[in-house]
Amino acid sequence: MNDYSHEKFLDLNVFRGVGEDPVYHPPVVTGRPREWPLDQWADAPRDLGFSDFARYQWRGLRMLKDPETQASYHDLLWELRPRTIVELGVYGGGSLVWFRDLAKIMGIDCQVIGIDKDLSRCQIPASERSNISLYEADCAELETFEPLRDAAHPLIFIDDAHANTFNIMKWAVDHLLEQGDYFIIEDMIPYWHRYSPKLLAEYLAAFRDVLTMDMVYANASSQLDRGVFRRSVVKE
Repeated sequence: MNDYSHEKFLDLNVFRGVGEDPVYHPPVVTGRPREWPLDQWADAPRDLGFSDFARYQWRGLRMLKDPETQASYHDLLWELRPRTIVELGVYGGGSLVWFRDLAKIMGIDCQVIGIDKDLSRCQIPASERSNISLYEADCAELETFEPLRDAAHPLIFIDDAHANTFNIMKWAVDHLLEQGDYFIIEDMIPYWHRYSPKLLAEYLAAFRDVLTMDMVYANASSQLDRGVFRRSVVKE
């Protein structure tokens, strides 16, 4: 009996994250001109008054993955050639379209599935939803994830919702992931390591017999920092 199989994990964090506006807006330079004269090049400010993260977008949809993380996923898709990508947390939907387009460019037959308890924020036009499926599900109600059981493999499951994460990871290990599939926790591992280090270490250790950390991708970007896990044994 593996430790995770009888564990009930406390929710380490409920992360609201990027606010309430999922629509992409081009960044606005405040307090200075956007076009800077070259005869004053040396005096140009480096701080433009907005977060770099706000300007990441894909085809006009907000893209909440920084360039290093995008490059890491590019390499993972090329290596694994997944048949299914599941992203928990849809928000505006930019990353779903990006995953779909990237897989298509690579010649991968891949279905991208976005899961959220509030799909009203999704900005993907109906004309752009080929090979993209949207499901409403609640992280607190694991039975709402049952439709995923028929997903094709190899599979990448990305937690970008940051609620009830380790219980969802347990469900995925028990019911979804096959050998070589990935479960990825974006953003939160460094925060949990800082504020709940003991519980985080205990929770991760509970999966030691079924998951390993892929050191190539777990060290590739700050968003993926120590959060890229691979199913290491075939489920019984």
